[in-house]
This record gives sequence, structure tokens and C-alpha cells, in this order.
Amino acid sequence: MSAVLVTGASGALGPHLVAELLCSGAHDRVFAVLRPGRRWTERLSALRGAIGALTPGQAGTVKLDRLIPIAGDVCRAGLGLCGEDLGRLSREVEVIIHAAALTRLAAPEADLHHSNVQGTRHVLDLARRCPQLQQFLLVSTTCVAGTATGSIAEQLNDGPRGFVNGYERTKAQAEHLAAAAPLPVRIARLSTCIGGDRTGYVHRFGAIHHLLHWLTRGLLPMVPAADDPRIDLIATDVGARWLARAAGQAVDGLDVCQVAAGDRAIPLHELLECAVGHLRARVPGWRHGQIEPPAIVDADTFQLFERAVADIGDVLLTRVLEAAGSFLPALQYPKVYQTARAERVWGGPLPLSDWRMTLGKVIEFGSTHHWRHRPAQARHV
Repeated sequence: MSAVLVTGASGALGPHLVAELLCSGAHDRVFAVLRPGRRWTERLSALRGAIGALTPGQAGTVKLDRLIPIAGDVCRAGLGLCGEDLGRLSREVEVIIHAAALTRLAAPEADLHHSNVQGTRHVLDLARRCPQLQQFLLVSTTCVAGTATGSIAEQLNDGPRGFVNGYERTKAQAEHLAAAAPLPVRIARLSTCIGGDRTGYVHRFGAIHHLLHWLTRGLLPMVPAADDPRIDLIATDVGARWLARAAGQAVDGLDVCQVAAGDRAIPLHELLECAVGHLRARVPGWRHGQIEPPAIVDADTFQLFERAVADIGDVLLTRVLEAAGSFLPALQYPKVYQTARAERVWGGPLPLSDWRMTLGKVIEFGSTHHWRHRPAQARHV
């Protein structure tokens, strides 16, 4: 009897990951940590509904009775668990996949540190109490590369490095915390997960979806970038499938893997052209030529645009630019992620989806739901 513990089960990646673990059958039980409180039942209902939406026609494969929800909070010591739950997890868990994180890029640094660094510390404390633990799998992000440029190796970043936002910084700190633990640790740096490759399903909208939303409404007439960089995107299912497979492979010491498009990343101009093509097929304003595609400009030109918006006093554009300021500067630091270690775990080239088709499905999904999170009852299948 084997058991895997997943934190962040209700996050953007969580339902995809839990669905893959249930489909794989490699573990007899999947403990899913969900934040307690008055919305706990709603979160559980949404998770089950999302699993159904992500696994259509697989009712015989996905056995929800193997899913064991746990009311816990990674921001509290012992995850805030009662003695009985804590004891059971300590005895039974063999693999911990720590996917919980605060991913709101513009969040206050203190909040990001509390969730991403202290939260990781608390889950590591739990891991040390598990005598059968075979792997602590930390779900990190390729964003920890920060302001580095060029080829990014699959190794812990030891030297000084700048960061675009506090999210990048705190995730890098979480990596160092996990690497220093006397545990079998695998760090999985996932690229930006855009949505489901089969349906475009997005459980929680993030920065890339805000960008697509603004593009849909014509609120971002220009994008600042250095030399048409490549944008590294993967389907959320790809990341989840890789994690589910990695959870079944033992790790000795520290292993750092980058689950990313790598040298198959998308040139920015191609990504924008593809997005515009999908929008012209779906959105009246685009179809009738009322909205123009955004221009790719240098940083100085974009700063002039920002000043013009401030001088005019356009409230909506000001809010968009303030939000975009937490991640658009990353386009000034082009990079390519090495993926050899991740491919070794997978057993070959990473199974990347057709990004054009995935992007179209995500745009359709986002437009259908007005780029907002759906109420729990609408997530049921």
C-alpha cells in the first residue's frame, strides 16, 4: 500500500496533478491537502468537479475513492493538522509533492515569503517525520532564473541573481531550503502552464491569462521585449503528467529538473500572431478590425507609453500597466532552459502539445468564462 501527499490540490496545477495521479494507479492513496475553513467543502467539490472535467470518458480509470482530502494549511506548523491526521500521514506517506504556493506576482513580499518559504519549511518538517519517505518533490518554477539570460542549467542557482518580482525570489529561496534538507529531494521547475491541452481548461487564471484577457480587449497596444525573445509555455497537463511519472521514480540526493519547452520555446512575435488569429476568429472587435495587434517595442518606448497613460489619467490602462509591471519586465531577459534531466526522468523528449492548438483552446475557454474563476457548481461534470 503506497500513498502520495499533494499540497496545493486546489491551485492552478492541483486538479491536473491529482487527476494524473489517480489515472496512473501508481499509488493506492492520494492525500490532497485543502485549506480548512468555511470554504473547505466548496474547494473539495471544485476539485472533484475539475477532475471529472479533465478526465472525460475515464470514469473506470479515475477512482475517486482513492482520493483522501485532508484539511490542512502549509502556512501553519504541522500543516495545522490534528494529531490523528498527522500521525497517519507520517506513517503512510512515501512521496510528498509540494505544489502549494502563492503565485500572485504582485502580492506583498511578506505574504509571498510566508506562503512560499515558510510553507515549504513546514512541509519539509512533515517530510522528516515520514520514515517511509522516498521522495520530496518540490514543484518550483523556471522563473527562479530571474534576470539571468542565455542557457539556464538544471542545477541549483548558487550565485547572486536579480529577480523581476518577489514570487521569483521566494521560490528560489524555497529551492535552497529543500536542497539543504537531509531528504531525497527532486526539484521540478515547471515552465508557465497555460491550460489543458485537450480542453483548454484553466482551474485558476494567472499572469499569462491576464495578458490574453487584456489582449482580447485591446488594452495592451504594445509589449516591451528585448530582441523578440522566446516564450516558454507548456500545457498544464504536460507538467502534471511529468510530475506523476517522477513521483514513481526514486531519487538519490538532489535532482533538479526543468519541465519546459526549452529549445522549442515560441518566438514572441509568433505567439502574438497566433493569439491574434484566434481572436479574429472569435471576438467581434477583432474580426471587424476595431482592435489592432500589439507592437513589440523596446523598454524605452514602453516607458514613454506608460508616461503618456499616466499624463492622460486613464484609470483602466493605469491599472493594467501596474499589474503587467509584475511580469512584463521578464521579457527583457531572454533565456533558454535546458531539459536533459527532465527528459531522463520522462524517458525521452518531453511530450509537448501543439502550442497553437492549446492556445486556441485556452482563449476559447477564457472567453467563454469571461476570464474569471467559475463558481464551484459550474465546475461539476
